Amino acid sequence: MATADVKALDTAVPAAGEFAVQKGVVARGPWQHAWARLKKDKVGIASTIFIGWLFLFAACAPLFEKLTNHPLNKSQSSGTDDLTLLPVKPMHGCSSYLPWKWGDVHCFPLGASDSLGHDMLVQLSYGARTSLLIGIAATTITMILALAAGLLAGFFGGFVDGSLSRLMEIIAAFPFLLFAIVMSVTFGPSRMTVIGVIAFFSWFYAGRIFRAEVLTLREREFVVAARMLGATNWRLLGKHIFPHLISPLIVLASLSMAAAISTEAALSFLGFGIPVEIASWGRMIDQAVPGGLYRNAPHLMLFPGTLLVLTVLAFNLLGDSLRDALDPRGGRA
Repeated sequence: MATADVKALDTAVPAAGEFAVQKGVVARGPWQHAWARLKKDKVGIASTIFIGWLFLFAACAPLFEKLTNHPLNKSQSSGTDDLTLLPVKPMHGCSSYLPWKWGDVHCFPLGASDSLGHDMLVQLSYGARTSLLIGIAATTITMILALAAGLLAGFFGGFVDGSLSRLMEIIAAFPFLLFAIVMSVTFGPSRMTVIGVIAFFSWFYAGRIFRAEVLTLREREFVVAARMLGATNWRLLGKHIFPHLISPLIVLASLSMAAAISTEAALSFLGFGIPVEIASWGRMIDQAVPGGLYRNAPHLMLFPGTLLVLTVLAFNLLGDSLRDALDPRGGRA
């Protein structure tokens, strides 16, 4: 090719960097693509907003105590009707809907939560703290155990895989509710008991998923190449395999949160959860059942039940949205 033709070609075709600048093309990593997908998911955004509001609601529990002058678990005579002895209804005794005007001890913004006159708003906010605390703690332990079991079983195979797989099957065969009741009776109701029971009966499900992922990853070219270059097993696990489990870990953690919160509420409803002095949505629902109390005071079941349903639904929907956003096979954002 002539020299003049080469110069003309160089002038006509810009360099790769110049083309990127001219066209506004910006390289994005997998996390940026995932965030772009998630921002377009209205359900995921709505779930995230609700969960953020729930954390704020739980953090404001001491503030609600101060605004209403109703300490947690302190009976209020003004919280029950003198004639019917039923818990008062929402906005009873309140002269305004403004929070800073709730200082009168006779004011119950959301009514009373039981026949003892406990403030519903205070109980709900502390119940949110209980649900989130148990959900986070149980999910953390669950994911740690599941990751450890999945990585070891999937990577090493053989005896290790066989032993851990049989252990998962044995735990899956346990009658969860019966075991939870026995543990509660044996060790007494406490947060640690509930967290331990939930984590013990939850890790095997995520562990199977991680094991299946690792079985596939250990045969991939980049892992085989790293092993040929002399990488140790622990380096392969930590540097080459674990990063590929972060996406399913995030999704499973969100779904595990929902399961832990609903399980705690179910145990508390049955009377085998956390101690009586600790607020719980499940126990609040249980207190509305005897004598058909909820028929005359439907807010006793409506408020905690609605919060529980919305919280579990929000974490489940967020998990689905995260799964779609983190799936590299999805459409381009």
